[in-house]
Amino acid sequence: MSAIRLLVVDDEQDLLELLVRRLKRNGFDVDSAGTAEDALELVKKNDYDIGVYDIRLPNMDGIELLKETKKVQPDIEVLILTGHGTIDTAIEAMKVGAFDYITKPYNLSELELTIGKAAENKALKEKNDSMKKIIAQHNGFNIIGDSANFKEVLEMTRRIADSDVPVLIEGESGTGKELFAKALHYWSCRADEPFVPVNSGALPEHLLESELFGHARGAFTGASQDKKGLVEAAKGGTLFLDELGEMPLALQVKLLRFLETGEFRRVGDVRERHVSVRVVAATNRDMEKEVAEGRFREDLYYRLNVVKLTIPPLRERKGDLPALIEHFIGKTKDPSKLLSSEAFAALEDYDFPGNVRELSHLIERGVLLSKGSMIAAEDLLLPHAGKTTITQTEVQLTPLCSLEEVEKVHIENALKQMKWNKTKAADVLGISVRNLYRKIDQYGLKE
Repeated sequence: MSAIRLLVVDDEQDLLELLVRRLKRNGFDVDSAGTAEDALELVKKNDYDIGVYDIRLPNMDGIELLKETKKVQPDIEVLILTGHGTIDTAIEAMKVGAFDYITKPYNLSELELTIGKAAENKALKEKNDSMKKIIAQHNGFNIIGDSANFKEVLEMTRRIADSDVPVLIEGESGTGKELFAKALHYWSCRADEPFVPVNSGALPEHLLESELFGHARGAFTGASQDKKGLVEAAKGGTLFLDELGEMPLALQVKLLRFLETGEFRRVGDVRERHVSVRVVAATNRDMEKEVAEGRFREDLYYRLNVVKLTIPPLRERKGDLPALIEHFIGKTKDPSKLLSSEAFAALEDYDFPGNVRELSHLIERGVLLSKGSMIAAEDLLLPHAGKTTITQTEVQLTPLCSLEEVEKVHIENALKQMKWNKTKAADVLGISVRNLYRKIDQYGLKE
């Protein structure tokens, strides 16, 4: 665990030096200043856990320094040292955010005890900020699969869960890469700390950097206050970088530096910050090909690829279908439904290009469309469930038809099978009813 970092401010030089020596001897990481102006310069450059400010300083007093400090570092805890221990001074200090105040002359052991309490309070607030997210992520965490190749990956996951080394998870879309990232987290000693996912492909480069590392107030238009990034939110836990192959090259350089040193800067800030997290990355791309073609940094790839987990696609673990189907039916609004033998046979013959995620959607659709207690094969609406489905439409596809023509045929087919019930058709297609009406108008579809 890193040492508690303190900033001590007092204009009495002898007392300041004595206090700094004592605190350093007892394991604290201490910076000091004799004026509020010098202290603010340090606050702008470095990150502190605790501030210890004398109330009487030249030009700017300790309470004003506290206010200015909180503008730059809102999470710092500040103790006020005062030789004028009136209740008014104490109340004023506490109102503007002081953790506590101590009257001079003070007992050094008492001061150290209060510093320790302030540090505990800061750590507790940070933990509480992420506790709801942790609980939500932990609930319902489940990995299903008993096939040999899947069990092999699970066993490797258990073996490396408690390690701090980076892990690269590879697999096709929908195979469950995030579930394995969560397993690495919740099967480790970090289980009570945050698991923080970052989608590397969801945001443009400048926003992704701010999301990842945070930003300082005034860093760009709209940055009205300091903001912690997801790297800091994951402190002590796991940072999950999903869709790693989508990360821009410029940001890859900063990620590499963070992986090597644990240090980073918020966007628009000059202060170096340090945080300890376990990094897990996932991708559905061929990363060696990405490196060879210059789209991904080789040094970053090898830094992340200390241990690799490759998740098998569902078509290579068909033996897990019964358990997965039972699980997904159980999560629907009608968990008493059963899958017919014909429907199961159709799923066994299907290649699942969307993997486990696609199976989940197929089961949800089947439960929704089935009329009795049994889910029939036709209720699943498998994409190639048969040429009979396609020939029911009046529109025929040519071998080199456009995407618009494919979409038109698919929407018209869904509407016909749902007997033009637009709510059901929208559910099957996975779009909103409003969007469906727009498509009907766009393609001139008629009942």
